[in-house]
Amino acid sequence: MKSILTFFFIYFSVIASAQVTISGKVLSKNGEPIPGVNIYLENTYDGASSDGEGNFSFETTETGEQTLVASFIGYKTWSQTIDLQNNIVVQIELQESVNSIDAVTITAGSFAADDESRASVMKSLDVYTTPSANGDVMAAIRTMPGTQASADDGRLLVRGGDAYETSTYIDGLVATKPYYSKTPDVATRGRFAPSLFSGVQFNTGGYSAEYGQALSSVLVLKSTDLPESDNTGISLMTIGAEANHTERWENTSLNVSGGYTNLSLYDKVFKSNVDWEKPVESVNGTAVFRHKTSSSGMFKAYVTTDYGDLAYLVPAGNDGEKMKISSKGGTVYSNLSYRDCLSEKSCYRIGVSSTYQDNRLGLGADDVNTKELNIESRFALVHDLSEGVKLTWGANETYNKYDQDYIENEGAVYNGSFDDHLLGAFIEPEIKFTKNFGIRPGLRTEYSSVINKLNVAPRFALALKTGEKAQLSGAWGFYYQTPQADYLKINTDLDFEQAMHYILSYQFGDNSERLFRTEAYYKKYSDLITYSVGENGLPENLLNDGSGYAAGFDIFWRDQLSIKGFDYWVTYSYIDTKRKYQYYPEKATPYFISDHNFSVVGKYWVNKINTQFGASFTAASGRPFNDPNSPEFNGERTKMYSDLSLNMSHVFYIGNQYSVLYCSVNNVLGNNNVLSYRPTNVADAQGNYSLVPVKRDLKRFVFIGLFLNF
Repeated sequence: MKSILTFFFIYFSVIASAQVTISGKVLSKNGEPIPGVNIYLENTYDGASSDGEGNFSFETTETGEQTLVASFIGYKTWSQTIDLQNNIVVQIELQESVNSIDAVTITAGSFAADDESRASVMKSLDVYTTPSANGDVMAAIRTMPGTQASADDGRLLVRGGDAYETSTYIDGLVATKPYYSKTPDVATRGRFAPSLFSGVQFNTGGYSAEYGQALSSVLVLKSTDLPESDNTGISLMTIGAEANHTERWENTSLNVSGGYTNLSLYDKVFKSNVDWEKPVESVNGTAVFRHKTSSSGMFKAYVTTDYGDLAYLVPAGNDGEKMKISSKGGTVYSNLSYRDCLSEKSCYRIGVSSTYQDNRLGLGADDVNTKELNIESRFALVHDLSEGVKLTWGANETYNKYDQDYIENEGAVYNGSFDDHLLGAFIEPEIKFTKNFGIRPGLRTEYSSVINKLNVAPRFALALKTGEKAQLSGAWGFYYQTPQADYLKINTDLDFEQAMHYILSYQFGDNSERLFRTEAYYKKYSDLITYSVGENGLPENLLNDGSGYAAGFDIFWRDQLSIKGFDYWVTYSYIDTKRKYQYYPEKATPYFISDHNFSVVGKYWVNKINTQFGASFTAASGRPFNDPNSPEFNGERTKMYSDLSLNMSHVFYIGNQYSVLYCSVNNVLGNNNVLSYRPTNVADAQGNYSLVPVKRDLKRFVFIGLFLNF
């Protein structure tokens, strides 16, 4: 018995004598204590956390040389080799990480609607529930600052830029026809269904060197990854119907959908400002395939096709004569992309997209038949070179084949066609010197074979945190765009159009609570295409001698905190812009510009009845228009535009799947907004031209949809 007690006494004495105490204090670079730091011996369970004064202490039975590690969110991981022969006291100084969760984010010119983005000012769901949007991504984006209330156009008009100055990308690949075909005086809408996307980044200027061919802005759409489960949906709407089915396997999914739209019945019930001969009728189909190849690899294939037909009459003379405008044609868009990582610090994206459109436009007795094919291949690589230094580089090749026949009533045919290979490359490092200051210099170059010209576009952006929730951002750069097809089909002896951007922004607040943002900008245009109007209204004497400017500021405020269940945002934009381009005889404010644009969007969720109520109000000052009876070009102005829209979304369940009953009314007050005036083609006996008011096709638009999921 005595020997056993002696054994245990010696054993526990050895254990006690083998324990070493490690203690110390954790401080910041400024000497302030840091509580909650995790301090431990690498590859062991021995460790502790620092207290409110930064102190820590723990014991270990490990011996010899070991690695002591200290880690904490927002700071660089600290480590040091120690020799566990005696008790150790150590003072640890942690350095702030430039990639911490509250680090500076370069946001100049960028409004993200991506749930994963710390620079977000919208959530993805906001794109779908904005009352005035009616399920159109482009319409939802038009509630953001820097855009125009283009009720007669439907496309994005950004900071003085024409519609062609904004490019759309899906998963980094260009979508050259993001809208349905545009006809005079009738608004179009976005071609792609909102349910396809998990995020939207709207760049009002100063955008990344990764993208080109846009003088004003880019819209980058991020598609969804694998869906959560199988799903079948049926949508019954006042303008048509849709059906879709999603099949989900372990690492793969397939979604197919189709829809039919017909406004004939709608036109009979509601009085339209458009004299429809054939209201819009269209069909569409979509297939989406997703396959997860590894923990970081994802292959996506997306193809959508649509076909539409419409016709209406417009005044053509002072004697009541009318001209028929019609549009008939189809579009096929495909997008194949793959992303993966070569290592923990190096990832890549590759893909190819294509757009084919065959459109037949009727202008009275004349026909314009256009076929266009666009194919882009692109790759981009992202490398984390070190903490705080990220390098992105890549290249793209875009092929565009264009062919158009202009057929006169007499039978004469004018053909315009061209082929173009556009080669582009870019490199863009992002450097965060501290968590409060970062820069993003970039360089992009492009070569167009059709005009045989090369451009080099340097760009630069920076951001500085001025407080815990405040930062300043700035951007500068050159942006180029190949002349539009309408000009290249006539003359290829042209140069790139050019714009230079200057942007300064200030942002304060939390994206999930309250956020205030204001941004000032100046944009200088040069080498814009000008022409004189020739026979049959076709451009002639094409030159790159146009120029102009756009200057202004935008304000954005969002509050999701003050009232439980209530979320709203307010935007205001002011712009001063003039340009000489197209057929303009002198510098003038373009017809699509309102100097002042204001919008407010609010949504309130009533939990007891599973219903969200929404409202949006848009107001804009009058737009310029040209009165040929006046000596001043674009010297007249329309009256102020305003629109109040309301919606309601009621959520209910069929089994474990949610369904939605959705109702919306645009222009609830029935304002008779005149958007512009278009002169008739023929003058009266005194040489004066009558002016025809351009209005929305419907004074009020009522939409009801039942979206069922099974």
